[in-house]
Amino acid sequence: MKLLIIVMLVAGAGAASGEQGNRVVGGKSCLFSSRPYQAVLLRNGRNYCGGSLIHPKWVLTAAHCSRRIGSVQVHLGAYNLRVKEFTQQRREILNYFIHPRYSLRHHLDYDFMLLELDEPVQLNSNVNTIKLATRCPTPGRRCSVSGWGTTTSPIKTHPDILQCANLYITSQAKCLQTYPGKITKSMFCAGVERGGTSSCKGDSGGPLVCRGKLQGVVSWGKAHCAKPGQPRVFANVCKVTQWVKNTIRKRDSCLD
Repeated sequence: MKLLIIVMLVAGAGAASGEQGNRVVGGKSCLFSSRPYQAVLLRNGRNYCGGSLIHPKWVLTAAHCSRRIGSVQVHLGAYNLRVKEFTQQRREILNYFIHPRYSLRHHLDYDFMLLELDEPVQLNSNVNTIKLATRCPTPGRRCSVSGWGTTTSPIKTHPDILQCANLYITSQAKCLQTYPGKITKSMFCAGVERGGTSSCKGDSGGPLVCRGKLQGVVSWGKAHCAKPGQPRVFANVCKVTQWVKNTIRKRDSCLD
């Protein structure tokens, strides 16, 4: 569900600094290399889902991105998907692990998947890991979402440049009110009350970062993104930190 943003034309370029002339309501093209943890899952060279590098050999994404995962490549250090950039590192998926409590039938409960890369990435200023949040989200906190998802909705417009926007954690009561009977403890909502900014189609699996830590994984929401009073739903990282650590530890011990 990619980053939905309504485009506004603004004079000036700024491509050299990583900012584009095209601005978005509540968001903009990310600064170059400002999201070194951002992963993109590509199928046939096209954006399929997002993800976050949490370990030199592991990416955390959404479980619902597992469909035909064997045909997907993982790129780190990407910015413009139409350009072969010196910052990019490409990896194949050696193995993947879906959270044992993931439920497609129960509105994507525990929507988490770990991707084991075929070899570790080389960490640098363009490709680096992000720490997992150990505390659950606080209502009202400002966070940042990023991805290559559609910038318009319901008509899809896919950007070449990585997009960023600020979202605010919604209270669980508001989240439940928006999606009655569909929100579990493994989920929370974030958005902008007035609308106009949101994650959307194609951002699935991507990061929501709060105070420098991975707080959420883009999961799901209503078909028409960024409408007022309709926040998006994120998988709640604080609920699975131990599962992530245990999975990586067990896999590493098996390979020793």
